[in-house]
Amino acid sequence: MRAQKRHGRRGKVFSLRLTERQRLDFERMQAELGGPRSLGPWLVWRATSPMDGATPVLPNQAAVRSDSPVLPELTAAEPIRDRLILDLCAGSGAWSEPYVHAGYRVLRVTAPAHDVRTFQPPEESVWGVLCAPPCTEFTLARNGQDRDYRRGLEVVAACMRLVLTLGPRWWALENPVGKLSTWLGTPVDVFEPCDFGDPWHKRTALWGSFSPPKRGPYVKPLGAGPFCRFCDPKGERREWCRNPDHRAITPPGFARAFCEANP
Repeated sequence: MRAQKRHGRRGKVFSLRLTERQRLDFERMQAELGGPRSLGPWLVWRATSPMDGATPVLPNQAAVRSDSPVLPELTAAEPIRDRLILDLCAGSGAWSEPYVHAGYRVLRVTAPAHDVRTFQPPEESVWGVLCAPPCTEFTLARNGQDRDYRRGLEVVAACMRLVLTLGPRWWALENPVGKLSTWLGTPVDVFEPCDFGDPWHKRTALWGSFSPPKRGPYVKPLGAGPFCRFCDPKGERREWCRNPDHRAITPPGFARAFCEANP
């Protein structure tokens, strides 16, 4: 196994030789058991996931990451109601919504009411920070068009400045897979909404110091975005939303899994 960049993707790459019979057997199991759609990720998923209560073939990757934070044990002196979560560039607040339902105190910082570049954080300690800076200048959908990287990076830098100043227990910054890796480097994690039960695709990168959320349930993506409750509140048209602002809303399945992995 070696670290390298291949076809625009960064991460651990390894080779595996399969006979045609073995490939067919694995593809049959893949269809029966579900999981990632590509055979390579599916093999890793099965190897790291216990089957029928058995010990997984490989240790869970999240448990052995060298860059995963060592999280302290929770104590009675740290009740949920006293844990403050900052949701920067919150938009609809979908990413922090599971924390609200769990009883955390959540402070959402989003335009036009608040500008993260001039935001003054509270003087109390902050438990966790979620950052979702706009992807307008970094998205691959903008290829062939002019980009204002300075404008986009102003917001990213403001988020990072708050993280460094506040020193939270964990933090994460998300953006669709695109040009932001040029400045932030290789993401800690990359996910698709369909990895967490939301049936659409949108490759999204995560940077930060956090525990990667556990995948599942895997579902087949039916399009490039959700059936939009904003454009079609009655659910009558049943078509995928093409509004970029609505498609930018954090998938609820991922938001729940992230909250569970980072209490």
